[in-house]
Amino acid sequence: MRELLDFWLKGIPLTITDQQGRAVAYLLHEIRPDWGVASLVSLIDKHRDVPSLGALLIAATTKAMERTCQTPAPIFHPGPHWPAAARAHLPKPEPCPDHVGESAHSCRCCIADTKAGIRPPGMIGKHHTPTSEDDEAPANAGASLVEGDQA
Repeated sequence: MRELLDFWLKGIPLTITDQQGRAVAYLLHEIRPDWGVASLVSLIDKHRDVPSLGALLIAATTKAMERTCQTPAPIFHPGPHWPAAARAHLPKPEPCPDHVGESAHSCRCCIADTKAGIRPPGMIGKHHTPTSEDDEAPANAGASLVEGDQA
């Protein structure tokens, strides 16, 4: 029993069982009724290799308590919601296909492109090719008139 406890506490990656996945899904659904049990089970199944069950519970409940978190997908993104000991064992995030060195789920360049109107909001971290020159930002997109200047 002590070996199992040491294994669990050290954050050595393990595979979540079906029963554990369902239990976590039902717990999260109790915290966030808008997150469906079936979709939670599916998400957990896709990310079965986690540092530990305890680390998953901490990360998942922390994200569930964040009202700004609209979907459960960010649970499995690296971040401060994971215990410090578990962060080193998390898989590397998927890279953004358009911006070298940026993670797909939080690509700063894609977010900036979205704010500039160059990229649709649903395309953060996904490859985007504008369909026409109209989709490109104009050369002076960020410029504004200074008082006294005329357009």
